[in-house]
Amino acid sequence: MAKAKPAIATTMNDVAREADVSVATVSRVINGADGVSDKLTKRVNIAMDKLHYHPSSLARSFKIQQTMLVGVIIPLIDHPFYSRLAMAIEQKLFQNGYRAIICNAEEDEERERAYLEMLIRQRVDGVIINSSVMRTSFLDELQALQMPYVLIDSDLPQAEFSKVFSDNSQGGYIGMEHLIQQGHRRIGVIGAPAHSEVIQRRIRGTNDALAAYSIDADPALLVTGDTQLFDMGFQSARQLMGLAQPPTAIFSLTDVMAVGVIHALSELGLSVPDDVSVLGYDNIPIASYMIPQLSTVAQPIIEMGEAAVELLFAHMNDPAQPSKQAVLKTRLIARQSTKELPTPPLR
Repeated sequence: MAKAKPAIATTMNDVAREADVSVATVSRVINGADGVSDKLTKRVNIAMDKLHYHPSSLARSFKIQQTMLVGVIIPLIDHPFYSRLAMAIEQKLFQNGYRAIICNAEEDEERERAYLEMLIRQRVDGVIINSSVMRTSFLDELQALQMPYVLIDSDLPQAEFSKVFSDNSQGGYIGMEHLIQQGHRRIGVIGAPAHSEVIQRRIRGTNDALAAYSIDADPALLVTGDTQLFDMGFQSARQLMGLAQPPTAIFSLTDVMAVGVIHALSELGLSVPDDVSVLGYDNIPIASYMIPQLSTVAQPIIEMGEAAVELLFAHMNDPAQPSKQAVLKTRLIARQSTKELPTPPLR
């Protein structure tokens, strides 16, 4: 007999939609705040009963009091970029007397939801979120509960939230331009996870650079997928090099995938950069220790973490202030894994 699937948890957003009121109104009813008419209160209570919503497990657990705790939600704790980002956030918080509760969401929406509920029950003073799967309804609930939060290296283009991120379009552009200026025209691009707005912005940057240099974008040279780990780079490189006209350079939109790219090229008997140039993105610590050393588009990882904490503190001190954005620039670091194509001999 097959097991029944667990029911999806009802959210305040669902209650608000059912009662035809705002999420903030639902929050005020739950917490017994003033300023809500009896008619609206009744509608909200009816909606909660109908949807079997029990706010005591979430909303009523949040009270305005200082705990000196901040929640930090990251996608993959074992990914060098995210672990370094989490370290920068934790150190900045610790220096200011706060302690971090770091949550590994595994790029899973249900895990993120569970961690958010746990952080609210813990009465953290704020939350810093790095996510590619976060829904705006989750953030609406945090706003309704008046919990300060900041998005970092995440972007929900349809919503206005305080966020810190690097200029991913610019990063994609300068990386592709570097390879073009070295004489490459057949340039493979590996981007994952494909659903991430961050990755999509990097891809758009690479296409903008191709257009600026009057180079047609070949769809066969773009490989996307769901995971941003080593194997994605490994498998994608093998796919690209199997083309009838393989690339002379590969731009991996994360350094971790670039490690897999170089491994695949080695197995194919190809030398980096003599046969194929490889460019990464992020500048994680291992990039400068690889053989050859990895050329990369560097994100200001430490600065991003520190800026997110400062922005969170600003919201904690003044919850009424409008949302803000901090956009940091990327820079190209040319090391040993990229080189100019030799000039073809005259005939």
